[in-house]
Amino acid sequence: MSAQGGRREVVSLAWPLAVGMVSFTVMGVIDTLLMGHVSTVAQAGVGLASIIGFTTTAFFRGLTTGPQSLVAAADGASRRARVEEAAGSAVLIGVVTGLIAAALIEIARRFVLPSLVDDPAVIAQADAYLKVQVWGVPMMMTAFGFMPGLQGLGDTRARMWASVAGNVVNVGLDVALIFGVGAIPAMGAQGAALATVAGTATMLAVYAFRYWRLIGRPRRPSREVLRSGLIVGLPTGTQQLFGSMAFMTTTVFIGKAGAAHLAASQVVLNIISVSFLPGFGIGEATGILVGRAMGAGKLAVAAQTIRSGRSVALFTMGACGVFFALGGHWLSGFFNPDPVVRTLIAQLLLFAAVFQLFDAVAMTHLCVLRAAGDTRFTLVLTTTAAWGITVPMAWLLGSVMGLGAPGAWMGITFEIAILAAITAWRVKGLATGKVGRLDLLLGENLGEKAIA
Repeated sequence: MSAQGGRREVVSLAWPLAVGMVSFTVMGVIDTLLMGHVSTVAQAGVGLASIIGFTTTAFFRGLTTGPQSLVAAADGASRRARVEEAAGSAVLIGVVTGLIAAALIEIARRFVLPSLVDDPAVIAQADAYLKVQVWGVPMMMTAFGFMPGLQGLGDTRARMWASVAGNVVNVGLDVALIFGVGAIPAMGAQGAALATVAGTATMLAVYAFRYWRLIGRPRRPSREVLRSGLIVGLPTGTQQLFGSMAFMTTTVFIGKAGAAHLAASQVVLNIISVSFLPGFGIGEATGILVGRAMGAGKLAVAAQTIRSGRSVALFTMGACGVFFALGGHWLSGFFNPDPVVRTLIAQLLLFAAVFQLFDAVAMTHLCVLRAAGDTRFTLVLTTTAAWGITVPMAWLLGSVMGLGAPGAWMGITFEIAILAAITAWRVKGLATGKVGRLDLLLGENLGEKAIA
């Protein structure tokens, strides 16, 4: 049996999360890859639509994560009733926010999309994708609602199997619907969106089945549990919203440089997900274990877990960084035949290679701080960094100085380096009990008892 807080414990919990996250993202990678063989304009349009969908749902996805911290801490404290209520609150939040997010995406498609880039052909492709994608948003958010209960209990394999199943469906339909097969006409961007919606429905079915087996029927949460989950989740949702809006603004600056820059940036985002998502999975696993240790009153174990998670993330993402630096030109050929786009992809992958180590540290620390309930700090820090560093640098270097996507990615790299440094200082407070909100994770009385 692995030692508490050791690398083996982190890896055993993280690898299914990493596989699940990468598999889920392969949906976007396949869409981006195949649309590149339709046209650069189509690739840019689908990429823009994906960012709109990501930005619009960012707040709600963050909101559903709050109950996960409660589930992990309650599990560490052996409070089964609180586990079930916290898990049920996440499902409730997912269902309600899914409907709201779908309405917002439709509003964005009608009134915001036309003003984002100057190329009407790119707008048309994005519009076609969003018209279909919006129907899958309630299912996606409900799936996100099932995840916190499962992951908080350490069941990370459910995410893996759900993502793999959804990806198999998506990939199988993508080729047929985008290019047409037999009696099925070529549907382009709409076909890619239909395949993604079908994959999302498959994922939801797997999550619901596993939740029923492990937890049972979603339990109605008490007012205190729902309130605590929202208090923890609200800053995270706000953080993800502001961060996504900052990235959307950065994307607009990139888009002003032309479809080639926009397509290249979207391709690189999909490529580096191979590194980012395993790193995020390691961070999530580290956070779950830290939350469980805090719930059990084992602060020394929590501190050791942070060190273990950080070292595993550094090794994993550092190795990917070397691959990006050495294989940029080779990788670019798979996504787009245009030599201009390929050159830009290779340039951006050099920036990605540089910030891998900073990103490994920053992501692990941010996941741990959120799991500990320190979400107000992470909100202020990440929002200030995104809007105070990346957006101004993207505007100055990318737009004013005409560097386009490379200028914007310089700003992203600098932001992540700052986040790594500041969060490294902040997590030191977890070992002394000065950082964290056990009063919310376990309930006020239980939190005070655990601290005592």
